Amino acid sequence: MFRSMLVAVDGSDIGQKALEQGLAVARAMEIPVHVVHVIQTAAYPALALSDLPPPDIAQQALLDALYREAEEILAGAERTAAAAGVPVTTHKQLGHPGAEIIALARKVGAGLIVVGSHGKGKLGRLFLGSTSSYVVDHATSTVMVVRCEPGAS
Repeated sequence: MFRSMLVAVDGSDIGQKALEQGLAVARAMEIPVHVVHVIQTAAYPALALSDLPPPDIAQQALLDALYREAEEILAGAERTAAAAGVPVTTHKQLGHPGAEIIALARKVGAGLIVVGSHGKGKLGRLFLGSTSSYVVDHATSTVMVVRCEPGAS
C-alpha cells in the first residue's frame, strides 16, 4: 500500500506519540521510515530571511542552539525506533514546518505522512497556525494525524 513513511517530530509529547504510532504502522507494513524535525525559522524572523549576509555572532549562536536541539530530538527518535526494532533515516530541515514536511515527503517518496496535533481548534490555529492542518490541506500523500489526549499539551 505505502512504500515508505515520513514522521514529523518536534520534541513534544504528542510528537513522541506520533512517532510511536508511526513506527507501529511501519513495522506492521514493513516499510522504511524517515523522521524529520523542522527548525521553524518563522519563530526567529532574522533567520527566516534567505538574503541575509552570513549570520552575525548572535544569529550563529541561535542557529547552533537550534541545530543542537534538533539533533537531540532526532537522536531520541532514533533510540525510540531502535527499541521498536524499526530502522529510520533522520532529516533536519530549516523553514516552514508544514512546507518542509511536504517537500521532504515528495523527495523521499513517502506515501504516508504522520504528524501530531495538539488539538488547538479553529481559534488556536487562527493565531498560532497548525502544522498538522497545513500538511493535511497541502499534502498529496495520505496523512495520519495523531491527536493528543483531552487536557494534555
